Amino acid sequence: MLYIVGGIIGLLLVVALFTYLNNRKSGREEEVKAPPADCCGAHAICEKGLKKANLHIDYFDDEELDVWKHTDADAYSDEQIDQFREILYTLRPEELEDWLVSLEKREIAFPTVLRPEAYDLLP
Repeated sequence: MLYIVGGIIGLLLVVALFTYLNNRKSGREEEVKAPPADCCGAHAICEKGLKKANLHIDYFDDEELDVWKHTDADAYSDEQIDQFREILYTLRPEELEDWLVSLEKREIAFPTVLRPEAYDLLP
């Protein structure tokens, strides 16, 4: 009986040691990379390339934004930002990701100051 109890305790100690060593090896924190500064806000989709693979560009009654092609995301005036904001808030939540991808395909940078608002609206 004493041998059985001793064997069980020994086995538990070995399992505990292996568990400790395994957790210690895999316990290293992975480096978390922030999305690039020019991220459109739909990086989960962009990283997979699912929506960008399709060359067709969907417009959301926002053709007037095409004049800002190749404009830096921080270079917009308040009036221009308001124009983006007006379109942003007229979209349905399920359209938002498609709109952000559309802007990226059209090489229109989404204003940096509006990104938090867009993140809040994403479903």
